[in-house]
Amino acid sequence: MKRESLSASAAGAPLVAPPHPAYRPDIDGLRAVAVLAVVLFHAFPSLLPGGFIGVDIFFIISGFLIGSIIMGEMEQQRFSFARFYGRRVKRIFPALALVMASCFVAGWFVLFADEFRMLGRHLVAGAGFISNLLLWSEVGYFDTAADTKPLLHLWSLGIEEQFYIFWPILLMLAQRWRQRAWRWALLLGGLSFLLNVALVHRYPSATFYSPASRVWELLMGSMLAYLTLHGQTLAGLLRGASAPAPAPSAQRRNLYSVLGMALLVAGFVLVTRSRAFPGWWALLPTLGAVLLIAAGPQAWCNRYVLAQPLMVGVGLISYPLYLWHWPLLSFAHILHSAQPAWQIRAAAVLLAVLLAWLTYRVLEQRVRAPAHSRRKVVLLSVVMTLVAAAGLWIATHAGLPQRAGIVANAALQKSLIVVEDVPNAEACKARYGFASKYAYCLLDQVKQDPTVVLIGDSHAYHLVAGLTRYYHAHGGNLLMLGTRVPFIGLPSGDDPYQQATPRMLELALNTASVQTVIFSTALKLHEGNPDGIATVQALRTTLQRFSAAGKQLVWVNDVPMLDFEPRSCIGRPGMGLAGAGKDCTLPRATFDRNTAGHAAIVARLLKEFPQVKVFDTAAPLCDASRCHVMLDGKLMYRDTHHLSYDGDLYVASTYARQLGLAP
Repeated sequence: MKRESLSASAAGAPLVAPPHPAYRPDIDGLRAVAVLAVVLFHAFPSLLPGGFIGVDIFFIISGFLIGSIIMGEMEQQRFSFARFYGRRVKRIFPALALVMASCFVAGWFVLFADEFRMLGRHLVAGAGFISNLLLWSEVGYFDTAADTKPLLHLWSLGIEEQFYIFWPILLMLAQRWRQRAWRWALLLGGLSFLLNVALVHRYPSATFYSPASRVWELLMGSMLAYLTLHGQTLAGLLRGASAPAPAPSAQRRNLYSVLGMALLVAGFVLVTRSRAFPGWWALLPTLGAVLLIAAGPQAWCNRYVLAQPLMVGVGLISYPLYLWHWPLLSFAHILHSAQPAWQIRAAAVLLAVLLAWLTYRVLEQRVRAPAHSRRKVVLLSVVMTLVAAAGLWIATHAGLPQRAGIVANAALQKSLIVVEDVPNAEACKARYGFASKYAYCLLDQVKQDPTVVLIGDSHAYHLVAGLTRYYHAHGGNLLMLGTRVPFIGLPSGDDPYQQATPRMLELALNTASVQTVIFSTALKLHEGNPDGIATVQALRTTLQRFSAAGKQLVWVNDVPMLDFEPRSCIGRPGMGLAGAGKDCTLPRATFDRNTAGHAAIVARLLKEFPQVKVFDTAAPLCDASRCHVMLDGKLMYRDTHHLSYDGDLYVASTYARQLGLAP
């Protein structure tokens, strides 16, 4: 195999670079910037809106350091897959296994069955480094809040380790086929970046979690590693230059350093959750990190900011700090059923710092020591396998509902779980040719034509059980069409659920057997801007079209939205946080105030259509002063704005009386 020199001396003689890059304290300082940004964003998001881009900085650092090691060893013909992955195990597994095992123990004592089952799935995915793929698959109607997933942050580790499975293999092939590694990095990185930009608006979740649209960030770091090892510039490589480029002047390095820091600051300020990310916005943190690393340890920002002892110290514990901080914040959120007070979040961050320091000093440093390396790798692999097995056990045993403290409130906990008839949904979709998950339907009697259509978003779905039961008892056949806003003429934009809406509306409109159409949506109408006015007009057009088609129409007034999680009404196992002492109600005045504008628009619009009946789902839940989350010892809600299965049945039991139908 041909071996290229890594760089050249002034006299032209090839130099052999060490297989491991020299330690740079400024890179540890850059790690500190990245991890502190992420932690601050998660704990106090309003203080640093773009703090989540710290992960992208980590990708650049990882690509640079690991890329330097891989390419340096390969060019000296010293690379070994066993040794490389052994080092990865010793670097990644100790803190990761400890944090995941701790989450397992904490979850055993405080999580409800559905939460524990989800944690089990995430333990398996975390141990297998596929958390990003699992989170991608979970996005949808029935997904739970990100704050209640203690291992959510492992998605970034998944992308990194997936990259390090394939990148060394590709580099080995490039060397065997006498190809230049930088060309592969440039080609694959360019394709990945284009994929990211092309898909970020249409498929934001897939673009965020997919390694295909994220690998360009790691490849940027690897490309920088190649340039550094060979003393080259990208422009020189593209021109075909073989000699090393002159070292940049101190002034230029200082410029790189200041510009890189400026890009990071701009990213922290300008990038927010509302931006399409990664997309073009990801260039702010990635280019900033590249410039800072390329500037070298003697550049101004690197030397006087990043290399400060405090920054270096935080950088040394950045990996365990990243691992510890999110589970602590997540469990605090779970236990309070809402974002906890700032004092609690601050305490969680301080505890994460302490645990990270202890993990680094007591565990990581000892494991990384060269003694008994092979035994350590084997032992760590066994431990990680046991963690995955524990997660699989939880996931396949329904979250272990037989745990002490769970059984006492089992019935109430069931109310928190989405009830879905998967076989019926599949049969319904097959009948109507719905091939996408964004076109959802249920049909009571699949082989018969529907007589009633319930159409809308998830606020239609949470009425389907009770209304299906009513119509089934009276000879009807209810078809539920789950989409987004069920109004004719609304622009679909990049929302795949809204893109499925027109076909569903046409199905409800043109199916001759359908006599009744029920509209239910969480959308609140307003006329404060052109979009709001257009939405009201779209609803008017919808009612006109369906009325002209001879359909009996029912408009659903929505349930109250809670300002607390209904989970807080249930006592948590092992924590003594009994829900019995909580006032599980919402002031009626709060509900009326929050929906006054919407209610006025609906009332005015329905005066134009006196034939439209109104089903007020708030009426059975509210009296003159309070709206109740618990009725007759049953939980009416499964989250802040969706009815539970019991709530669905209870609210629907008033349907006939409200509409004057046969009881």
